[in-house]
Amino acid sequence: MKVLIITGAYPPAKCGVGDYTAHLAEALAVKPNIEVAILTGRESETIQELSAVKVFRVMPSWRIWHIVQVKRIVENFKPDIVHVQYPAQGYIGLLPKILPLFFRISGLPVVQTWHEHYVECEAIGWPNLLACDGMIYVRPDFISKLPSWVKTALAKTSIKHIPNASTIPTLSLSVDQARDIKNKLSASKPIVCYFGFAHPNKGVERLFQIADPEKHHLVLVCDLNEKYPYQKKILDLANQTPWTGKVTVTGFQTAQRVGEILAVADAVVFPFPGGAGEWNTSLKAAEQAGAFTIATTHTADLLGYHEEKNIYFAGCDDISSMKEALNRYLGTRKTPVVNDYWEIIASSHIQLYRALCGVK
Repeated sequence: MKVLIITGAYPPAKCGVGDYTAHLAEALAVKPNIEVAILTGRESETIQELSAVKVFRVMPSWRIWHIVQVKRIVENFKPDIVHVQYPAQGYIGLLPKILPLFFRISGLPVVQTWHEHYVECEAIGWPNLLACDGMIYVRPDFISKLPSWVKTALAKTSIKHIPNASTIPTLSLSVDQARDIKNKLSASKPIVCYFGFAHPNKGVERLFQIADPEKHHLVLVCDLNEKYPYQKKILDLANQTPWTGKVTVTGFQTAQRVGEILAVADAVVFPFPGGAGEWNTSLKAAEQAGAFTIATTHTADLLGYHEEKNIYFAGCDDISSMKEALNRYLGTRKTPVVNDYWEIIASSHIQLYRALCGVK
């Protein structure tokens, strides 16, 4: 079976959905009788592909007229099924929304993964509903938040919940390795870490309220650029009293390096104003690394400390609760979890692909 996966961005581009797609593609490609190709945006530099996954970095943009490039790749690769990921960095233009219809007209079954809720995702619109043979979602409350007319439109679609997984490796460092990494980040104070994108919906500025500059060293594993007002605000906080010299901004890091930092962090904090959950791959990465983690939630049943996960869930705006949890559980670590969740995820995808292609 030949599977063509489409995503607006793919590593080394910085995109969470792109990272998800790469892990999925690699896990699919090692399955017997599965051939996988990726169609994504054109890179400004030549990329040496090192895996069994074919990567077509050919899309100059996602404007309507670039459907010509899509048609060429379909004729070249001859997929049995097409799978489109929504949203992704790089999806600028209407083409992603009408691609499912194009593939339907071409006689190809189409699977769509919606990583966000319909009402929150600009990359998705009513044209997506015109051709959707299979729907995959990662958020457990996805169905309950679908508008009723969208549920009606998807009534005959095969819909499947396949939880995602961390895209960061879980590392077990030697004592010397851990000491060296930790000392380079903060030789004298416990490390309170955040990693991910620095956007207003991440609440990164809250780290400066939750942590204590007299007790903690902040490590922000993210890109911060002064030309973006929100990121400039974070840089200003990091460079002024009382945080001067007590914040390390690493910039974008490889997955391996993020894994190393998680392996030595005394706490990881995700103070998202809109809440986190099992769909969040960063939260899963911190949990699997065994680091004490603070996250926010809208779900009352989740509030409090979960010892088995080493996660404290606070209300979305409950800064006081996050401060108290940080002081109480700082430095608490669990044994890192090493599990091949992506093999399970790939198997679930193949079940859906086979059903839609009529393959046993």
